[in-house]
Amino acid sequence: MEFTTKVNIPKSSFDITHKDKLLLLGSCFTENIGDYLKNYQFPVHTNPFGIIYHPISIFNSLENIISQKKYTESDLIYHNELFISLEHHGDFSGTNKENVLSNINTAIEKSHTFFNLSNYIVITLGTSFVYEYIAQHKIVANCHKIPNTAFKKRLLSVSEIVDAFHKFSTKITDKTILFTVSPVRHWRDGASENLRSKSILIESIHQIIEQNSNCFYFPAYEIMMDELRDYRYYAEDMLHPNIVAVKYIWKRFSETYFSEKTAQINQRIEKINLLLQHRIKNENTNAKLEFEQKVAQTIADFKHDFPDINVQF
Repeated sequence: MEFTTKVNIPKSSFDITHKDKLLLLGSCFTENIGDYLKNYQFPVHTNPFGIIYHPISIFNSLENIISQKKYTESDLIYHNELFISLEHHGDFSGTNKENVLSNINTAIEKSHTFFNLSNYIVITLGTSFVYEYIAQHKIVANCHKIPNTAFKKRLLSVSEIVDAFHKFSTKITDKTILFTVSPVRHWRDGASENLRSKSILIESIHQIIEQNSNCFYFPAYEIMMDELRDYRYYAEDMLHPNIVAVKYIWKRFSETYFSEKTAQINQRIEKINLLLQHRIKNENTNAKLEFEQKVAQTIADFKHDFPDINVQF
């Protein structure tokens, strides 16, 4: 007997391996998937502009990475004693203008290099709502606690999102683009508004997929809404998926995009990770020495069996 309505996800026509490089961009759910990929030693680069939620800013950040945009003082504004970029997360803000610009431009340089070597771009969209900075007639990635009177909030249309993607899509035809919609509910927008926002994202992605053979969709949002339709799978705020939910979505992701060999490699890596997390209480004991030898041998065995995989333990 089935107790959930399981989302049918066909096995992907391609397999992601440990030799592939993945650039991840988007909402906080991007960080969740990125952490799992890092944990299993996949070469990944996550959110070089920080966490961004809506497609216009995500696409702009990717285009700026591709073109290797050089940020200058004119790209910053000064507010609450901080220099900030409206195209970046608050993690990049600071009291020293030169440091802020240096951190932003260094991140772009590293991301540009990684992009050129990458095979996959994973984009997680969170919301269709955007804030337009009235003074500059510009859609921003982050409002940085600037008074809301400085912004105009509106809902993107499907055509706006699709057109924004097509503006730079010819520059990424050699990459596989994997879209997903964040399962995090943007409840502050309102219940109906959240559903409307997510629906626009899903329709936009499917139109993009229909028009671009290198674009695909993983239904993380649908898994959360259907298979995990219970508040026990949510964090305390009742909006974000909890550890159990994220782990389950990662399991479905693994089943979809990993070959049997990659799954076996992940199992070996997980075993090593668990060993490395273990702590022997008493120093200078035979038990500690034997355990350290066991860990070293396990890592050596892995590197012997998979010499072509670059791992850092």
